[in-house]
Amino acid sequence: MLSVIGSRTGYPEPMLGEDLDLEADLSIDSIKRTEIIGELAERVGLAAPGVRLEEPVVERLARIKTIGEIVSWIGDRLGAGTAPAAPAAATAEIAPLTPADSGVPVVAAPLRQVVRLADLPPLPVPEARPGAFAGRRFVIVDDGCGIALELAALLEQQGAQVRTPLEPDSPCDGLIHLAALRPGGGPVLPGAYGGVRDALLGGLRWLVLATGAGGAFGERFDGGGVGDPTPGAGLRGLARTLAREFPETLVRAVDVDTKDSPRAVALRILAEMTAAGQPVVVGYEGDQRRTLQIVPAPLPEDAPAVPDLTADSVVLLTGGARGITARVALELARATGCHVELVGRTPEPAGAEDPALAGAADQAALRRALVAQGGRTPAEIEATVRRVLAEREVRATLTGLGAHAASVRYHAVDVRDPQAVRTVVEDVHARHGRLDGVVHGAGLLEDRRVRDKDAASFDRVYRTKVDGACALAAALRPDTAFFVVFGSVSGVHGNQGQADYAAANDACDTLARVWRTRMRGRVLVADWGPWAGGGMVTPELAREYARRGVALIDPDAGVAALLAEIAAGDEVQVVLSGVAE
Repeated sequence: MLSVIGSRTGYPEPMLGEDLDLEADLSIDSIKRTEIIGELAERVGLAAPGVRLEEPVVERLARIKTIGEIVSWIGDRLGAGTAPAAPAAATAEIAPLTPADSGVPVVAAPLRQVVRLADLPPLPVPEARPGAFAGRRFVIVDDGCGIALELAALLEQQGAQVRTPLEPDSPCDGLIHLAALRPGGGPVLPGAYGGVRDALLGGLRWLVLATGAGGAFGERFDGGGVGDPTPGAGLRGLARTLAREFPETLVRAVDVDTKDSPRAVALRILAEMTAAGQPVVVGYEGDQRRTLQIVPAPLPEDAPAVPDLTADSVVLLTGGARGITARVALELARATGCHVELVGRTPEPAGAEDPALAGAADQAALRRALVAQGGRTPAEIEATVRRVLAEREVRATLTGLGAHAASVRYHAVDVRDPQAVRTVVEDVHARHGRLDGVVHGAGLLEDRRVRDKDAASFDRVYRTKVDGACALAAALRPDTAFFVVFGSVSGVHGNQGQADYAAANDACDTLARVWRTRMRGRVLVADWGPWAGGGMVTPELAREYARRGVALIDPDAGVAALLAEIAAGDEVQVVLSGVAE
């Protein structure tokens, strides 16, 4: 085990104690952990070359925390004190590789898709069946306008035991969360996550998350009489992920029109609870039942390729000194010569890099250099590696922008702080007299399945994306030409291990329809698939996408697609994902 980890991380074996936390001390996430265990399984004869672990096994392995626990997991499968079993006899939890499992990512230009309402067949009005829910315990989080009481009566008629508290407060078989329907209520997420998680871990059979955006998911929101989508923002992305992680639970995100009678809404929710095999996301405009679908929608071939910016224009980008937004900033500067203002959490590097580390080109080399210096624990080494790599990227971005942009300024700011964001925006206006466009690319990943993700982690990931976007939207003047938020296909489709990130990006998809009513310029959420060549896609994650047959976005093509979208598109939400030819 120490040999495998040492070869993949650069740490000498004497530094790798069996009680080291794989993630906190060694930055080994669940995907890299699975690769390590796969290699170890081959070495000890538990698995033959060219096989991979089944999904249920991967899920269990994701909860392993230490080197010693990995050794114990392998040992349990070998049998204590016995010789390794022959590979052919030991692969009950191993699946053969398919051609798509080659581990070589497919890189492609992104396909442009848009979100549209799609009609669904109506469900029959549920019949009263005494005893249908006999002995089942339901918690209905009260909406304050009668729906919870109507639904409780319907369930009790069928033998259920029902409580209607303001928050989930006890174990139950079914949770119907109606808090987003409360008149004048605030956002349900991220606060509701903890109660939903506890209910799921208690063996939940039914989960309904209700929103009150008029039955069309906020698509028709115009700031007028259509239901306010903001209280339920993010619940659809959360539901999509929960349905993937808890396939034994019937999960629905149901959007309703709160002007309908409480009994009519209650009957529709009950109908969804008794209909298996239906879409996770459904909406009701009166009796019209709908869902959302993603359809291809290429831009016209003669559409302009670059936004209408000049050397006098000013663009602000969050997260813009690193990753995808750094690429966008560089291309904007090359194409237009505009002024660039960058916002990031990483402090601007002071001076040149430590000469002792400058020759270490990658993570493993940096670790070896830091180990040679001595005096640091693995956790301290990992923190230093992350800082050095981040500073390198910031320096490279600022240098590249300096060669093309009219001016460059970096602001070390936490985008979750509304006052700090407003100060930056006002400073830009004071210095330049204008702010033409904003790209919000800041984000945070702490991927863990819901079973292992506490409320504090969910809160950090969610707020970095959503609170940052809301702070920018509130600070921008109405004449800003474009406001772009980087979203993710995880919010559109859900993704195991990303309940928080999926919810955050779905929330931005929803909130963009509100921001659009306040701004005269273009408002866009670009829901990206995974990119090749960096960003949030590590080499291990790229190999995992390859095994799933998911194509990665070519970076140059991705940037070009975004600039063309800003220049010529008119959709509030666009899905841009790599599709293999």
